[in-house]
Amino acid sequence: MKRIKYPAENDIIFLKGVVNYTEFHLKNGGKEISSLTLLRHQESHAHFLRVSKSHLVNPNCILKITQKGTCKELILNNGARVKVSRRRTEVLNQINFQK
Repeated sequence: MKRIKYPAENDIIFLKGVVNYTEFHLKNGGKEISSLTLLRHQESHAHFLRVSKSHLVNPNCILKITQKGTCKELILNNGARVKVSRRRTEVLNQINFQK
């Protein structure tokens, strides 16, 4: 099995945990897959925001935060929409969002 070269943090839009793998979604539209869990990547990407059980988001790539009732959703640079878990909405208070 070949080892992947992890992308630079500023090239990552978000990470998505899928069972025991992690998908890196990149600014260039590409994807990389890692055999490590999302929790392990969260330790090495400390300034990223864990917004749900399966998503770790680069705060610099958030375009907009939308809310319908109590449900919050992030719209990212690449157009992806990521729902914010009810239990993790306080994480959004950590960012200084002025877009």
